[in-house]
Amino acid sequence: MKKSKLILSEGYKKIVITFAISIFLLFFISDCLGYIGLIVGIFMVYIYRDIPRHIFENTQNVLAPIDSVVTAIDTVNDKQKIYCKVNLCNNHVFRAPIAAEVKMKKYMRGLNLDPNSYKASLYNEQMVLKFNDMKIKLISGLCNTKMKRIKEGPISQGEKISVFLDGLVIITVDKNTKLMVNIGDKLTSGQSILFKK
Repeated sequence: MKKSKLILSEGYKKIVITFAISIFLLFFISDCLGYIGLIVGIFMVYIYRDIPRHIFENTQNVLAPIDSVVTAIDTVNDKQKIYCKVNLCNNHVFRAPIAAEVKMKKYMRGLNLDPNSYKASLYNEQMVLKFNDMKIKLISGLCNTKMKRIKEGPISQGEKISVFLDGLVIITVDKNTKLMVNIGDKLTSGQSILFKK
């Protein structure tokens, strides 16, 4: 597993540009605008921070793919769905919940509407990934940046797949799966156990 850095590589360019614009504003345009820009830059460093995690790989456990809060658990037909809300204060590394062959079933560019609205499920940018019998759908939120297409292939448990800033993550599993999470639980990627195989 790759060693953790201070800042995720996806955020470097945005952070440098934000600080450069802030310094320009501070010295040449307006102190107030410059200080606002610096505060935004510091917040971006916080958003794109890379928290080191030691993943205890275990073939018996399915781990949470991203830091989030379980907002709903639903049963539809013969499947259970776990709805997880990701916000800007979470760690945004999306990890493989199990060691498996990852396949991208769907990728759709779109808008950044409120992910809890009906329109978001139709028009927001989204991606559906399949890990063996488990399906994970990412629906972009208001503040999410453009999602990168996932490279398909074998991946180890806890390995970084992507970065997902804000939105809704829907984990679909078999109806008979005994979940180890409840509504309101805070999940930690690569640490929290969703269920046992």
